[in-house]
Amino acid sequence: MDRNILIVISSLKKGGGAEKVAYTLGNLLEKVNFKVYFLNFYKYKEEYFFNRKFYLNEKLEHSIFSKLKKLVVRAKNIARFSKINKINLIISFMEEANFSSILAKTFNNNLKVIISIRQDVSVYTFLYRFLIKLLYPKADKIVAVSKEIEEILIKEYKIPKEKIKTIYNPHSIEEYQKLSKEPLEEKYKEIFKDSFVFINIGRLTEQKGQWFLIRAFKKVSERHPEAKLIILGEGGLRNKLEKLIKKLNLEDKVFLLGRQDNVFKFLKNSDCFVFSSLWEGLPNTVIEALSVNLPIISTDCKTGPREILAPELDIGEEINYPYYGKYGILTKPFPRRYIFKTLDEEPLIEEEKILAELMIKIIKDKELREKYSNGLERAKDFDIDKIVKEWEGVIKKVLNNKN
Repeated sequence: MDRNILIVISSLKKGGGAEKVAYTLGNLLEKVNFKVYFLNFYKYKEEYFFNRKFYLNEKLEHSIFSKLKKLVVRAKNIARFSKINKINLIISFMEEANFSSILAKTFNNNLKVIISIRQDVSVYTFLYRFLIKLLYPKADKIVAVSKEIEEILIKEYKIPKEKIKTIYNPHSIEEYQKLSKEPLEEKYKEIFKDSFVFINIGRLTEQKGQWFLIRAFKKVSERHPEAKLIILGEGGLRNKLEKLIKKLNLEDKVFLLGRQDNVFKFLKNSDCFVFSSLWEGLPNTVIEALSVNLPIISTDCKTGPREILAPELDIGEEINYPYYGKYGILTKPFPRRYIFKTLDEEPLIEEEKILAELMIKIIKDKELREKYSNGLERAKDFDIDKIVKEWEGVIKKVLNNKN
């Protein structure tokens, strides 16, 4: 069996979930005697290190014509790189890389391509939806990160079920446990002193919905002055979130602590993890919070949180909110509405009120906190050793021309 694999992804920039999973997978495959190469489109200062990492060094494009032209040029470069390095299998992550990797088969007939779908594909624009319908059936295998994404691909995009395999993100649970025991830096200890701390982790972007969380927390803070909220992550909405925090007079209650190399020591010292995303794939941070036995409140957004926290539910099953799942609490998903000008003046919407009341309840109800402080066993379902075996199985079948 051929042992050379090329992983194609936009970048290995630190801070992104897909980048972390791709990097982890590359290292896992190396340990089971595959020779792995990475091909990235863009280069950043803070990246995961990998010995065989190469760049196309592209510029970001904005016009539709330029993007489509780049897909073809990129596909040719991927095919050429694969031929030079005797690569017969590509694993690609995220849509830009997926499109070009499938097109690369046009220029190199020997290539096999496995594409990885990382988020809810029902949210895409017309162009992406068109390209998914056109190109994805030509992949040799599609790996969905959640069963709900698999269902969307089958129902909305008419992709044959046998073409798709759900494999969850790999997590090094044992390593998470070790990292959680590291002490907090002195500058952060004061935040946690005599406080009930809610924590959120994620890029400061529209997808993560942190403005809804901050607005809901205002109500929590009025009822429980000892409550605090910390948000770990960086992104384009930082300035707007900082202004919102200031307008709501929450500067001494809500803290944007930026991207942290070790989130686990913050999780371990917090009292409740709150996940506010508008859409996802399979949220890594929810599993990370489970691994340190932290109670979790999460939006029931598409896709992932329900699958992780309430596996007893069917994917499309209608429920009343809040829903107290086996491993965490699901709250009503937020609308995909992005307004900042009057956020400090607008009354709370229903979804924010439900979240605020849940946060208040988790502060007051010790038994409820204890009930949801046993997530480690669930986190082990996503352990790295189990997941790599599933990837090995898919790779072998593709290389041996089996479904």
